[in-house]
Amino acid sequence: MSRTGFKAAAGSTLAALCLFPFATASATPAPAAPAAQPKAEVFFDDFSGAELDRSKWQVEVTGENFGTVNQEQQAYVDSPETIYIEHDDASTGATNGALALHARNTPGFQAPDGNTYDFQSGRVNTKDKFEFTHGSYSARLKLPEGGTSPGLWPAWWSLGANMDEVGWPQNGEVDIMESVGEPWTSVALHGPEYHGDTPIAGQQQFEGMDPADWHTYKVDWTTDGFIFSVDDKQIYEITRAEMEQNGWTWVYDDPQFMILNFATGGQFPNGVNGVTEPYFGLPQESVDKIKSGNARYLIDWVRVEQ
Repeated sequence: MSRTGFKAAAGSTLAALCLFPFATASATPAPAAPAAQPKAEVFFDDFSGAELDRSKWQVEVTGENFGTVNQEQQAYVDSPETIYIEHDDASTGATNGALALHARNTPGFQAPDGNTYDFQSGRVNTKDKFEFTHGSYSARLKLPEGGTSPGLWPAWWSLGANMDEVGWPQNGEVDIMESVGEPWTSVALHGPEYHGDTPIAGQQQFEGMDPADWHTYKVDWTTDGFIFSVDDKQIYEITRAEMEQNGWTWVYDDPQFMILNFATGGQFPNGVNGVTEPYFGLPQESVDKIKSGNARYLIDWVRVEQ
């Protein structure tokens, strides 16, 4: 993005002959540029309560208000085993509690849609509760233990709230953080001509850092484009002008809602790790981690500013 600078004119003394002794004139100082307006916090949740605040979040349940997508191997359920507030800050490193999305091994679980799943997990969103157009949205996140368990797929993203009217991907999707158990996380946009294996994407490489430590993932969304950052370091930028020059339709001037979810296996993990057994995109080592109870995704806080 470009910035326009303003330079005040220097004061000057008239060199013309003076009709009156000691008379001088000087240029009027240029007015100061207006100060940047501070951003206002319009949404914040630090998960400090005893349970999920359902005035801010709704829970998605496979077979009730959500269907299976991306060949994921889990059912999303509304259960204190998969969605809960963890208050052991000394152990987690969170402040005032954290939302835990916890993947569980539940062989043969039958969801309300009649399908069976060997895993359960959690997915929450702000649809119909908090939706916004443009702004900065960020979250402090901790990936599953180890950070590099292939096929475990935690994510932090947003979707156009008009999805029911226009469908996906015409509504627009913004991925602020996706991890598939590799030593990197990714960001992406999905829209009408760019979805699935989208060309609008970038990666954060955790060189010299632990991907399973706490990190803050953020996107600045304006009418002109998106800037993605991790721990205040910019990792990717795409402008509206660049998109339109490439023939990619801009669909990001309508409200979006936020999503936090923890998938197991599926198309994106499989596309990276090539695993098909024992589950699509989910190797045995990660199945073992789920069985041991150590496949957990933590969210310290979520914030939106405008």
